[in-house]
Amino acid sequence: MKPKVQIKNINKRNIWVILGVVLFVLQPLILPSKAGDFSQPWYFADISRNILGNALILLFFGINYFYLIPKLLFTKKYLEYGLCMFFGLLAVVMLPRSIFPQPFGPPPMMGPPPHMQQEGFFSHLQLVFSEVDHLVFLFIGMVFFSTFWFERMRNERIEREKLKAELSHLKMQIHPHFLFNTLNSIYASAIKKEDKTSEMVLVLSDFMRYLLQDSYQNQVLLEREVSYIENYVRLQTSRLRETVTISFTQNGDFSGLLISPLILFTFVENAFKYGVNPDQHSEIIIDISQENGILDFHCFNRIVNSENTESSNIGLKNTKERLSIFYPQKHNLDIQQDQQTFVVHLKIHLV
Repeated sequence: MKPKVQIKNINKRNIWVILGVVLFVLQPLILPSKAGDFSQPWYFADISRNILGNALILLFFGINYFYLIPKLLFTKKYLEYGLCMFFGLLAVVMLPRSIFPQPFGPPPMMGPPPHMQQEGFFSHLQLVFSEVDHLVFLFIGMVFFSTFWFERMRNERIEREKLKAELSHLKMQIHPHFLFNTLNSIYASAIKKEDKTSEMVLVLSDFMRYLLQDSYQNQVLLEREVSYIENYVRLQTSRLRETVTISFTQNGDFSGLLISPLILFTFVENAFKYGVNPDQHSEIIIDISQENGILDFHCFNRIVNSENTESSNIGLKNTKERLSIFYPQKHNLDIQQDQQTFVVHLKIHLV
């Protein structure tokens, strides 16, 4: 079941889109360029032509965005695309005049400019274009805007697919090594018939369910993300020796807030990956708190294992990229590292 916050955001966005469409189509009626009333035939025809022209421009925006740009422009079929633009412009300009022709006689107290009062085909054509020039400008603006917006959405889709691939790679890295060690620990506990065995199986089950199902969403409930990290820490603690000191604390109300999945997990995983050595005193401190929609995350570990730091750097780089995409100007990441310790302090504005 999707969070109510996400549904509210979608409904609000749809309302704004519908409102924008209505205002764009009815703009000639709301802000008319000429004074008059509907009892005058020329005024009714003028308003009707402009409303129909705006509606056709909006319709062509959809056709251009969803079909012409991906099928013609981005496949380098420039001639076909240009012809579609030309005939689209003709339809926007000529169709409203055909359906709502100008009544005989000029509007009261108004007439064509002096240089257009001469009769003839070219003077008539000049008069037509003087009345539809705003439709031409709107059409050209629509073409450029739809192309720009399509390119932007396309780049964002590519970036999201890249992040999904990186996230899937991260999950595949979590599975084998951690799962193997945890199952061995549960097996050893089962042989000893310890009471914690059944609890460890349930924690592992919940951990894997989150990893395989919930984490594929764009956003998850913050309380689920924190619970996932807590389960990971509990499973790690159950198999480690007493030489490892682990502190995990959480403060604040996490309900009702959303966060990108596994955005904190890289730092927690690195702490256990490079901060645990059975032959040395190891220490890991993790603190997660929330206040007024601001998530405060601290992670500290002593560096006792410096092998394969390249994969750690890749994971941190990917997490930084995800933070910059999902929380631009809404996060602050501070990483302090020396020869003995590694400290992460991350703040995210979730609302």
